[in-house]
Amino acid sequence: MEAEQHDAYYWKVIHYLMINQGYRLLQQEGNEAWLEDEESKPRRILRIVRADVDWANWLKRDIVDSVSRFEQLRRQLRLHELIGENLYISVYPPVDSWEELQKPLAANKQKKTTVYTSLVTREAASGGEVSVRGQMLPQATDMNSVEEIELTTRRLQREVAERAQKREREERQLFLFAKPRMIYVLLALIAVMYWTLEQNGGSTSVLTLIEFGAKYNPAIMQGEWWRLVSAMFLHIGFLHLFMNSLALFYLGGAVERMYGTGRFLVIYFIAGVFGSAASFAFNEQVAAGASGAIFGCFGALLYFGTIHKKLFFRTMGKSLLFVLGLNLIFGLTVPMIDNGAHVGGLIGGFLASAIVHLPKHAKSARQLGAFVLTVVSIGGLLAYGMINEQKAPSALLSLQIGQEYLQQEEVEKAYPFLQQAVENGADMPEAPFLLAYAEAMFGNYEEARQLLLEVIQQRSDFHQAHYNLALIYLELGETEEARASLERAIQLEPNEPMYEDLYEQITDPLT
Repeated sequence: MEAEQHDAYYWKVIHYLMINQGYRLLQQEGNEAWLEDEESKPRRILRIVRADVDWANWLKRDIVDSVSRFEQLRRQLRLHELIGENLYISVYPPVDSWEELQKPLAANKQKKTTVYTSLVTREAASGGEVSVRGQMLPQATDMNSVEEIELTTRRLQREVAERAQKREREERQLFLFAKPRMIYVLLALIAVMYWTLEQNGGSTSVLTLIEFGAKYNPAIMQGEWWRLVSAMFLHIGFLHLFMNSLALFYLGGAVERMYGTGRFLVIYFIAGVFGSAASFAFNEQVAAGASGAIFGCFGALLYFGTIHKKLFFRTMGKSLLFVLGLNLIFGLTVPMIDNGAHVGGLIGGFLASAIVHLPKHAKSARQLGAFVLTVVSIGGLLAYGMINEQKAPSALLSLQIGQEYLQQEEVEKAYPFLQQAVENGADMPEAPFLLAYAEAMFGNYEEARQLLLEVIQQRSDFHQAHYNLALIYLELGETEEARASLERAIQLEPNEPMYEDLYEQITDPLT
Protein backbone atom coordinates (compact mmCIF):
# COMPACT_ATOMS: atom_id res chain seq x y z
CA MET A 1 0.00 0.00 0.00
CA GLU A 2 3.06 2.28 0.20
CA ALA A 3 2.95 2.94 -3.56
CA GLU A 4 -0.72 4.00 -3.37
CA GLN A 5 0.07 6.23 -0.38
CA HIS A 6 2.86 7.88 -2.40
CA ASP A 7 0.48 8.32 -5.36
CA ALA A 8 -1.78 10.31 -3.05
CA TYR A 9 1.25 12.28 -1.82
CA TYR A 10 2.07 13.22 -5.44
CA TRP A 11 -1.36 14.84 -5.72
CA LYS A 12 -1.02 16.39 -2.27
CA VAL A 13 2.18 18.14 -3.37
CA ILE A 14 0.51 19.49 -6.54
CA HIS A 15 -2.54 20.54 -4.51
CA TYR A 16 -0.40 22.32 -1.90
CA LEU A 17 1.69 24.22 -4.45
CA MET A 18 -1.36 25.39 -6.39
CA ILE A 19 -3.74 26.19 -3.51
CA ASN A 20 -1.30 27.39 -0.85
CA GLN A 21 1.65 28.67 -2.87
CA GLY A 22 -0.14 30.08 -5.93
CA TYR A 23 1.64 28.01 -8.56
CA ARG A 24 0.01 27.86 -11.98
CA LEU A 25 -0.61 24.48 -13.56
CA LEU A 26 0.95 24.39 -17.01
CA GLN A 27 0.28 20.75 -17.78
CA GLN A 28 -0.69 17.52 -16.03
CA GLU A 29 -0.72 14.21 -17.79
CA GLY A 30 -0.42 10.78 -16.26
CA ASN A 31 2.12 10.84 -13.47
CA GLU A 32 3.81 14.09 -14.51
CA ALA A 33 2.82 17.69 -13.77
CA TRP A 34 4.44 21.01 -14.72
CA LEU A 35 3.84 23.99 -12.43
CA GLU A 36 5.00 27.60 -12.76
CA ASP A 37 5.89 30.05 -10.02
CA GLU A 38 5.13 33.38 -11.68
CA GLU A 39 6.37 35.39 -8.70
CA SER A 40 9.94 34.14 -8.83
CA LYS A 41 12.78 35.95 -10.58
CA PRO A 42 14.10 34.36 -12.66
CA ARG A 43 10.98 32.37 -13.48
CA ARG A 44 10.79 29.00 -11.78
CA ILE A 45 9.08 25.95 -13.27
CA LEU A 46 8.67 22.77 -11.30
CA ARG A 47 8.27 19.37 -12.95
CA ILE A 48 6.81 16.83 -10.55
CA VAL A 49 7.16 13.19 -11.54
CA ARG A 50 5.59 10.25 -9.70
CA ALA A 51 7.85 7.33 -10.55
CA ASP A 52 9.45 4.61 -8.48
CA VAL A 53 13.07 4.99 -9.46
CA ASP A 54 14.99 1.74 -9.22
CA TRP A 55 18.20 2.60 -11.11
CA ALA A 56 20.21 5.79 -11.51
CA ASN A 57 20.66 5.22 -15.25
CA TRP A 58 16.93 5.68 -15.87
CA LEU A 59 16.95 8.79 -13.72
CA LYS A 60 19.92 10.20 -15.61
CA ARG A 61 18.28 9.68 -19.01
CA ASP A 62 15.09 11.31 -17.82
CA ILE A 63 16.94 14.32 -16.38
CA VAL A 64 18.93 14.88 -19.57
CA ASP A 65 15.73 14.65 -21.63
CA SER A 66 13.98 17.11 -19.30
CA VAL A 67 16.69 19.76 -19.80
CA SER A 68 15.79 20.14 -23.49
CA ARG A 69 12.10 20.23 -22.55
CA PHE A 70 12.73 23.03 -20.04
CA GLU A 71 14.68 24.97 -22.68
CA GLN A 72 11.88 24.53 -25.18
CA LEU A 73 9.41 25.80 -22.58
CA ARG A 74 11.60 28.82 -21.88
CA ARG A 75 11.52 29.76 -25.55
CA GLN A 76 7.80 29.12 -25.78
CA LEU A 77 7.15 31.43 -22.81
CA ARG A 78 9.71 33.93 -24.20
CA LEU A 79 11.64 34.10 -20.94
CA HIS A 80 15.15 35.49 -20.73
CA GLU A 81 16.11 33.04 -18.01
CA LEU A 82 14.49 29.97 -16.47
CA ILE A 83 15.14 27.85 -13.40
CA GLY A 84 13.81 24.34 -13.93
CA GLU A 85 13.39 21.78 -11.17
CA ASN A 86 12.74 18.06 -11.45
CA LEU A 87 11.02 16.72 -8.35
CA TYR A 88 10.79 12.93 -8.36
CA ILE A 89 8.39 11.36 -5.88
CA SER A 90 9.54 7.79 -5.39
CA VAL A 91 8.85 5.29 -2.64
CA TYR A 92 12.55 4.41 -2.43
CA PRO A 93 15.74 6.00 -3.81
CA PRO A 94 17.67 4.23 -6.62
CA VAL A 95 19.54 1.17 -5.41
CA ASP A 96 22.77 2.48 -6.92
CA SER A 97 24.53 5.83 -6.45
CA TRP A 98 22.62 8.83 -7.80
CA GLU A 99 23.84 11.82 -5.74
CA GLU A 100 25.88 13.15 -8.68
CA LEU A 101 22.63 13.66 -10.59
CA GLN A 102 21.57 16.40 -8.15
CA LYS A 103 24.11 18.77 -9.67
CA PRO A 104 22.51 21.49 -11.83
CA LEU A 105 22.55 21.08 -15.61
CA ALA A 106 22.52 23.96 -18.11
CA ALA A 107 20.71 23.69 -21.42
CA ASN A 108 23.50 25.52 -23.30
CA LYS A 109 26.61 27.62 -22.83
CA GLN A 110 24.57 30.75 -22.22
CA LYS A 111 23.00 29.03 -19.18
CA LYS A 112 19.63 30.66 -19.81
CA THR A 113 18.00 27.45 -18.61
CA THR A 114 19.37 25.71 -15.52
CA VAL A 115 17.78 22.51 -14.23
CA TYR A 116 18.04 21.13 -10.69
CA THR A 117 16.94 17.69 -9.50
CA SER A 118 15.52 16.48 -6.19
CA LEU A 119 13.96 13.21 -5.04
CA VAL A 120 11.46 12.75 -2.22
CA THR A 121 11.07 9.26 -0.82
CA ARG A 122 8.24 7.85 1.26
CA GLU A 123 10.44 7.88 4.32
CA ALA A 124 11.40 11.55 3.89
CA ALA A 125 7.82 12.65 3.20
CA SER A 126 6.51 10.89 6.31
CA GLY A 127 9.29 12.02 8.59
CA GLY A 128 8.25 15.68 8.92
CA GLU A 129 8.50 18.91 6.91
CA VAL A 130 10.13 18.47 3.51
CA SER A 131 12.19 21.27 1.96
CA VAL A 132 13.40 21.13 -1.64
CA ARG A 133 15.78 23.99 -2.55
CA GLY A 134 14.03 26.28 -0.11
CA GLN A 135 10.52 25.22 -1.21
CA MET A 136 8.49 23.74 1.65
CA LEU A 137 6.39 20.68 0.77
CA PRO A 138 3.60 19.11 2.80
CA GLN A 139 4.10 16.10 4.99
CA ALA A 140 2.72 12.78 3.79
CA THR A 141 -0.35 11.48 5.64
CA ASP A 142 -0.62 7.83 6.60
CA MET A 143 -3.97 6.36 5.63
CA ASN A 144 -5.38 3.13 6.91
CA SER A 145 -7.16 1.69 3.87
CA VAL A 146 -7.11 1.61 0.10
CA GLU A 147 -10.61 3.15 0.06
CA GLU A 148 -9.40 6.14 2.09
CA ILE A 149 -6.40 6.57 -0.21
CA GLU A 150 -8.61 6.48 -3.31
CA LEU A 151 -11.11 8.94 -1.85
CA THR A 152 -8.32 11.33 -0.85
CA THR A 153 -6.63 11.04 -4.24
CA ARG A 154 -9.86 11.71 -6.15
CA ARG A 155 -10.62 14.72 -3.92
CA LEU A 156 -7.18 16.19 -4.51
CA GLN A 157 -7.42 15.59 -8.26
CA ARG A 158 -10.83 17.24 -8.39
CA GLU A 159 -9.74 20.30 -6.41
CA VAL A 160 -6.59 20.67 -8.54
CA ALA A 161 -8.67 20.52 -11.73
CA GLU A 162 -11.22 22.98 -10.34
CA ARG A 163 -8.51 25.44 -9.32
CA ALA A 164 -6.83 25.22 -12.74
CA GLN A 165 -10.16 25.65 -14.54
CA LYS A 166 -11.18 28.56 -12.31
CA ARG A 167 -7.90 30.36 -12.94
CA GLU A 168 -8.13 29.76 -16.68
CA ARG A 169 -11.73 30.97 -16.72
CA GLU A 170 -10.87 34.13 -14.77
CA GLU A 171 -8.00 34.91 -17.12
CA ARG A 172 -10.16 34.30 -20.18
CA GLN A 173 -12.85 36.61 -18.81
CA LEU A 174 -10.30 39.41 -18.59
CA PHE A 175 -9.89 39.22 -22.37
CA LEU A 176 -13.54 38.49 -23.20
CA PHE A 177 -15.55 40.86 -21.01
CA ALA A 178 -17.79 42.05 -23.89
CA LYS A 179 -18.52 41.44 -27.54
CA PRO A 180 -17.08 44.03 -29.96
CA ARG A 181 -19.94 45.99 -31.52
CA MET A 182 -18.97 49.66 -31.54
CA ILE A 183 -15.82 48.90 -33.51
CA TYR A 184 -17.97 48.04 -36.53
CA VAL A 185 -19.90 51.32 -36.20
CA LEU A 186 -16.65 53.30 -36.13
CA LEU A 187 -15.28 51.42 -39.14
CA ALA A 188 -18.52 52.09 -41.03
CA LEU A 189 -18.34 55.84 -40.21
CA ILE A 190 -14.73 55.97 -41.38
CA ALA A 191 -15.66 54.22 -44.64
CA VAL A 192 -18.62 56.57 -45.23
CA MET A 193 -16.43 59.63 -44.68
CA TYR A 194 -13.81 58.27 -47.08
CA TRP A 195 -16.48 57.77 -49.74
CA THR A 196 -17.78 61.31 -49.08
CA LEU A 197 -14.31 62.78 -49.54
CA GLU A 198 -13.82 60.88 -52.79
CA GLN A 199 -17.11 62.22 -54.11
CA ASN A 200 -16.23 65.82 -53.25
CA GLY A 201 -12.77 66.43 -54.61
CA GLY A 202 -10.81 63.40 -53.41
CA SER A 203 -9.38 62.25 -50.10
CA THR A 204 -5.89 63.48 -51.08
CA SER A 205 -7.09 67.01 -51.77
CA VAL A 206 -5.97 69.39 -49.03
CA LEU A 207 -8.93 71.70 -49.64
CA THR A 208 -11.39 68.82 -49.43
CA LEU A 209 -9.82 67.57 -46.22
CA ILE A 210 -9.99 71.03 -44.67
CA GLU A 211 -13.59 71.48 -45.81
CA PHE A 212 -14.70 68.23 -44.19
CA GLY A 213 -12.94 68.68 -40.86
CA ALA A 214 -9.26 67.71 -41.00
CA LYS A 215 -6.92 69.09 -38.38
CA TYR A 216 -6.00 72.51 -39.80
CA ASN A 217 -4.16 74.73 -37.35
CA PRO A 218 -5.33 78.18 -38.57
CA ALA A 219 -8.97 77.07 -38.38
CA ILE A 220 -8.49 75.59 -34.90
CA MET A 221 -6.86 78.82 -33.75
CA GLN A 222 -9.96 80.62 -34.96
CA GLY A 223 -12.17 78.50 -32.72
CA GLU A 224 -12.99 75.40 -34.76
CA TRP A 225 -12.11 73.01 -31.91
CA TRP A 226 -14.45 70.35 -33.28
CA ARG A 227 -11.71 69.50 -35.79
CA LEU A 228 -9.87 67.69 -32.98
CA VAL A 229 -12.63 65.06 -33.21
CA SER A 230 -13.70 65.19 -36.86
CA ALA A 231 -10.13 64.60 -38.08
CA MET A 232 -10.29 61.11 -36.53
CA PHE A 233 -12.79 59.97 -39.16
CA LEU A 234 -10.98 61.23 -42.28
CA HIS A 235 -8.22 59.43 -44.17
CA ILE A 236 -5.82 60.51 -46.89
CA GLY A 237 -5.86 57.98 -49.72
CA PHE A 238 -6.98 54.36 -49.82
CA LEU A 239 -3.76 52.90 -48.37
CA HIS A 240 -4.07 55.15 -45.31
CA LEU A 241 -7.70 54.08 -44.94
CA PHE A 242 -6.93 50.38 -45.36
CA MET A 243 -3.99 50.25 -42.94
CA ASN A 244 -5.76 52.22 -40.23
CA SER A 245 -8.99 50.24 -40.62
CA LEU A 246 -7.09 46.97 -40.35
CA ALA A 247 -5.23 48.13 -37.23
CA LEU A 248 -8.42 49.48 -35.69
CA PHE A 249 -10.28 46.23 -36.37
CA TYR A 250 -7.74 44.12 -34.48
CA LEU A 251 -6.54 46.53 -31.78
CA GLY A 252 -9.88 48.26 -31.24
CA GLY A 253 -11.69 44.93 -31.21
CA ALA A 254 -9.31 43.60 -28.55
CA VAL A 255 -9.75 46.72 -26.39
CA GLU A 256 -13.55 46.63 -26.69
CA ARG A 257 -13.58 42.95 -25.67
CA MET A 258 -11.42 43.68 -22.63
CA TYR A 259 -12.88 46.99 -21.48
CA GLY A 260 -16.46 46.85 -22.73
CA THR A 261 -18.18 49.16 -25.23
CA GLY A 262 -18.65 52.19 -22.96
CA ARG A 263 -15.08 52.23 -21.69
CA PHE A 264 -13.77 51.58 -25.20
CA LEU A 265 -15.58 54.66 -26.54
CA VAL A 266 -14.13 56.82 -23.78
CA ILE A 267 -10.63 55.50 -24.50
CA TYR A 268 -11.06 55.90 -28.26
CA PHE A 269 -12.22 59.52 -28.17
CA ILE A 270 -9.89 60.72 -25.42
CA ALA A 271 -6.93 59.14 -27.24
CA GLY A 272 -8.07 60.64 -30.55
CA VAL A 273 -8.48 64.13 -29.07
CA PHE A 274 -5.15 63.81 -27.23
CA GLY A 275 -3.47 62.83 -30.51
CA SER A 276 -5.11 65.71 -32.41
CA ALA A 277 -4.07 68.16 -29.68
CA ALA A 278 -0.47 66.92 -29.87
CA SER A 279 -0.56 67.24 -33.65
CA PHE A 280 -1.90 70.79 -33.30
CA ALA A 281 0.91 71.61 -30.87
CA PHE A 282 3.82 70.24 -32.90
CA ASN A 283 2.79 69.66 -36.54
CA GLU A 284 1.94 72.43 -39.00
CA GLN A 285 0.54 70.17 -41.71
CA VAL A 286 -3.08 69.32 -42.39
CA ALA A 287 -3.61 66.01 -40.60
CA ALA A 288 -6.32 63.38 -40.59
CA GLY A 289 -6.77 59.76 -39.61
CA ALA A 290 -7.62 57.44 -36.73
CA SER A 291 -3.94 56.90 -35.91
CA GLY A 292 -4.12 58.75 -32.60
CA ALA A 293 -7.09 56.65 -31.47
CA ILE A 294 -5.38 53.47 -32.72
CA PHE A 295 -2.25 54.26 -30.71
CA GLY A 296 -4.65 54.91 -27.85
CA CYS A 297 -5.65 51.25 -28.14
CA PHE A 298 -1.97 50.38 -27.73
CA GLY A 299 -2.03 52.55 -24.60
CA ALA A 300 -5.09 50.72 -23.29
CA LEU A 301 -3.37 47.35 -23.71
CA LEU A 302 -0.25 48.70 -21.99
CA TYR A 303 -2.41 49.85 -19.08
CA PHE A 304 -3.81 46.32 -18.84
CA GLY A 305 -0.18 45.18 -18.63
CA THR A 306 0.44 47.39 -15.59
CA ILE A 307 -2.50 45.78 -13.77
CA HIS A 308 -1.87 42.17 -14.83
CA LYS A 309 1.86 42.15 -15.55
CA LYS A 310 2.44 38.40 -15.56
CA LEU A 311 -0.62 37.56 -17.63
CA PHE A 312 0.26 40.38 -20.02
CA PHE A 313 3.78 39.15 -20.69
CA ARG A 314 2.66 35.52 -20.78
CA THR A 315 0.16 36.27 -23.54
CA MET A 316 0.49 39.33 -25.78
CA GLY A 317 3.01 41.52 -23.96
CA LYS A 318 6.27 41.03 -25.83
CA SER A 319 4.61 40.87 -29.25
CA LEU A 320 2.66 44.04 -28.50
CA LEU A 321 5.76 45.92 -27.36
CA PHE A 322 7.63 44.80 -30.48
CA VAL A 323 4.85 45.98 -32.83
CA LEU A 324 4.48 49.26 -30.94
CA GLY A 325 8.22 49.91 -31.02
CA LEU A 326 8.34 49.10 -34.73
CA ASN A 327 5.54 51.59 -35.43
CA LEU A 328 7.20 54.35 -33.42
CA ILE A 329 10.56 53.80 -35.13
CA PHE A 330 8.82 53.74 -38.51
CA GLY A 331 7.15 57.04 -37.70
CA LEU A 332 10.44 58.64 -36.72
CA THR A 333 12.24 57.57 -39.89
CA VAL A 334 9.55 58.16 -42.52
CA PRO A 335 8.78 61.79 -43.44
CA MET A 336 5.24 63.18 -43.32
CA ILE A 337 4.10 60.79 -40.56
CA ASP A 338 2.44 62.67 -37.71
CA ASN A 339 4.46 61.42 -34.75
CA GLY A 340 2.83 63.94 -32.44
CA ALA A 341 -0.56 62.33 -33.04
CA HIS A 342 0.88 58.83 -32.54
CA VAL A 343 2.70 59.53 -29.28
CA GLY A 344 -0.12 61.75 -28.05
CA GLY A 345 -2.69 59.05 -28.80
CA LEU A 346 -0.57 56.46 -26.99
CA ILE A 347 -0.35 58.60 -23.86
CA GLY A 348 -4.00 59.61 -24.12
CA GLY A 349 -5.12 55.98 -24.43
CA PHE A 350 -3.10 54.97 -21.39
CA LEU A 351 -4.49 57.84 -19.30
CA ALA A 352 -8.05 57.22 -20.49
CA SER A 353 -7.72 53.56 -19.52
CA ALA A 354 -6.56 54.64 -16.07
CA ILE A 355 -9.66 56.85 -15.83
CA VAL A 356 -12.21 54.16 -16.71
CA HIS A 357 -10.14 51.27 -15.28
CA LEU A 358 -10.72 47.62 -16.12
CA PRO A 359 -14.16 46.05 -15.63
CA LYS A 360 -14.81 44.24 -12.34
CA HIS A 361 -11.83 45.87 -10.69
CA ALA A 362 -12.04 47.94 -7.53
CA LYS A 363 -12.08 51.69 -8.02
CA SER A 364 -8.99 53.58 -6.96
CA ALA A 365 -7.98 57.15 -6.22
CA ARG A 366 -5.61 57.18 -9.17
CA GLN A 367 -8.61 57.25 -11.51
CA LEU A 368 -9.28 60.83 -10.39
CA GLY A 369 -5.59 61.64 -10.72
CA ALA A 370 -5.57 60.25 -14.27
CA PHE A 371 -8.61 62.38 -15.15
CA VAL A 372 -6.98 65.56 -13.84
CA LEU A 373 -3.71 64.76 -15.63
CA THR A 374 -5.56 64.11 -18.90
CA VAL A 375 -7.45 67.42 -18.77
CA VAL A 376 -4.31 69.37 -17.84
CA SER A 377 -2.27 67.65 -20.57
CA ILE A 378 -4.79 68.29 -23.35
CA GLY A 379 -5.19 71.88 -22.20
CA GLY A 380 -1.43 72.33 -22.09
CA LEU A 381 -1.01 70.95 -25.62
CA LEU A 382 -3.67 73.27 -26.99
CA ALA A 383 -2.19 76.27 -25.19
CA TYR A 384 1.28 75.44 -26.48
CA GLY A 385 -0.10 75.02 -29.98
CA MET A 386 -1.48 78.55 -29.86
CA ILE A 387 1.96 80.04 -29.13
CA ASN A 388 4.33 77.62 -30.91
CA GLU A 389 5.61 79.76 -33.76
CA GLN A 390 7.93 77.04 -35.07
CA LYS A 391 5.04 75.01 -36.47
CA ALA A 392 3.35 77.75 -38.48
CA PRO A 393 2.98 78.96 -41.09
CA SER A 394 4.00 76.00 -43.26
CA ALA A 395 5.43 76.89 -46.67
CA LEU A 396 4.62 73.45 -48.05
CA LEU A 397 1.03 73.55 -46.82
CA SER A 398 0.53 77.06 -48.18
CA LEU A 399 1.93 75.91 -51.52
CA GLN A 400 -0.41 72.88 -51.60
CA ILE A 401 -3.46 75.01 -50.85
CA GLY A 402 -2.47 77.68 -53.35
CA GLN A 403 -1.86 75.09 -56.05
CA GLU A 404 -5.25 73.47 -55.51
CA TYR A 405 -6.97 76.87 -55.69
CA LEU A 406 -5.18 77.54 -58.98
CA GLN A 407 -6.37 74.18 -60.33
CA GLN A 408 -9.89 75.29 -59.48
CA GLU A 409 -9.17 78.62 -61.25
CA GLU A 410 -9.73 80.56 -58.02
CA VAL A 411 -6.70 82.81 -58.39
CA GLU A 412 -7.74 85.35 -55.77
CA LYS A 413 -8.02 82.65 -53.10
CA ALA A 414 -4.72 81.11 -54.18
CA TYR A 415 -2.78 84.39 -54.15
CA PRO A 416 -2.30 84.94 -50.36
CA PHE A 417 -1.28 81.31 -49.83
CA LEU A 418 1.27 81.50 -52.62
CA GLN A 419 2.65 84.72 -51.20
CA GLN A 420 3.01 83.00 -47.82
CA ALA A 421 4.73 80.03 -49.46
CA VAL A 422 7.26 82.35 -51.15
CA GLU A 423 7.95 84.19 -47.91
CA ASN A 424 8.57 81.01 -45.91
CA GLY A 425 9.91 78.58 -48.53
CA ALA A 426 13.31 79.85 -49.55
CA ASP A 427 14.36 76.51 -51.05
CA MET A 428 11.10 75.80 -52.87
CA PRO A 429 11.26 77.13 -56.46
CA GLU A 430 7.72 75.83 -57.05
CA ALA A 431 6.37 78.57 -54.77
CA PRO A 432 7.58 81.61 -56.80
CA PHE A 433 6.78 79.68 -59.99
CA LEU A 434 3.08 79.39 -59.06
CA LEU A 435 2.99 82.91 -57.64
CA ALA A 436 4.35 84.16 -60.99
CA TYR A 437 1.43 82.41 -62.69
CA ALA A 438 -1.00 84.17 -60.36
CA GLU A 439 0.67 87.55 -60.95
CA ALA A 440 0.41 86.99 -64.70
CA MET A 441 -3.30 86.20 -64.34
CA PHE A 442 -3.70 89.58 -62.64
CA GLY A 443 -1.72 91.24 -65.45
CA ASN A 444 1.30 91.96 -63.24
CA TYR A 445 3.80 90.83 -65.88
CA GLU A 446 6.81 92.64 -64.47
CA GLU A 447 6.32 91.01 -61.06
CA ALA A 448 5.83 87.66 -62.78
CA ARG A 449 9.09 88.08 -64.71
CA GLN A 450 11.08 88.83 -61.58
CA LEU A 451 9.64 85.78 -59.83
CA LEU A 452 10.42 83.48 -62.76
CA LEU A 453 13.98 84.78 -62.95
CA GLU A 454 14.33 83.91 -59.26
CA VAL A 455 13.02 80.42 -59.98
CA ILE A 456 15.56 79.89 -62.76
CA GLN A 457 18.30 81.18 -60.54
CA GLN A 458 17.35 78.61 -57.90
CA ARG A 459 16.90 75.77 -60.40
CA SER A 460 18.22 76.36 -63.89
CA ASP A 461 16.75 73.11 -65.30
CA PHE A 462 13.16 74.09 -64.45
CA HIS A 463 11.97 73.97 -68.09
CA GLN A 464 8.38 75.02 -67.25
CA ALA A 465 9.77 78.23 -65.73
CA HIS A 466 11.68 79.00 -68.96
CA TYR A 467 8.51 78.44 -70.99
CA ASN A 468 6.36 80.64 -68.74
CA LEU A 469 9.07 83.30 -68.82
CA ALA A 470 8.86 83.22 -72.62
CA LEU A 471 5.11 83.86 -72.38
CA ILE A 472 5.73 86.80 -70.04
CA TYR A 473 8.34 88.25 -72.42
CA LEU A 474 5.81 88.03 -75.25
CA GLU A 475 3.26 89.91 -73.16
CA LEU A 476 5.90 92.56 -72.52
CA GLY A 477 6.76 92.69 -76.23
CA GLU A 478 10.30 91.37 -75.78
CA THR A 479 10.36 88.79 -78.59
CA GLU A 480 14.11 88.09 -78.63
CA GLU A 481 14.13 87.35 -74.92
CA ALA A 482 11.07 85.13 -75.40
CA ARG A 483 12.84 83.20 -78.18
CA ALA A 484 15.91 82.69 -75.99
CA SER A 485 13.80 81.40 -73.10
CA LEU A 486 11.97 79.02 -75.43
CA GLU A 487 15.23 77.70 -76.83
CA ARG A 488 16.36 76.93 -73.29
CA ALA A 489 13.05 75.21 -72.49
CA ILE A 490 13.29 73.06 -75.66
CA GLN A 491 16.87 72.20 -74.86
CA LEU A 492 15.80 70.95 -71.42
CA GLU A 493 12.64 69.20 -72.63
CA PRO A 494 12.92 68.49 -76.38
CA ASN A 495 9.86 66.21 -76.47
CA GLU A 496 7.35 68.86 -75.46
CA PRO A 497 5.32 69.82 -78.60
CA MET A 498 3.86 72.90 -76.91
CA TYR A 499 7.32 74.45 -76.69
CA GLU A 500 8.05 73.70 -80.37
CA ASP A 501 4.70 75.16 -81.50
CA LEU A 502 5.27 78.45 -79.72
CA TYR A 503 8.85 78.66 -80.97
CA GLU A 504 7.68 78.20 -84.57
CA GLN A 505 5.06 80.92 -84.11
CA ILE A 506 7.70 83.35 -82.86
CA THR A 507 10.26 82.40 -85.50
CA ASP A 508 7.84 82.39 -88.45
CA PRO A 509 4.75 84.43 -87.58
CA LEU A 510 3.13 83.62 -90.99
CA THR A 511 2.98 79.87 -90.33
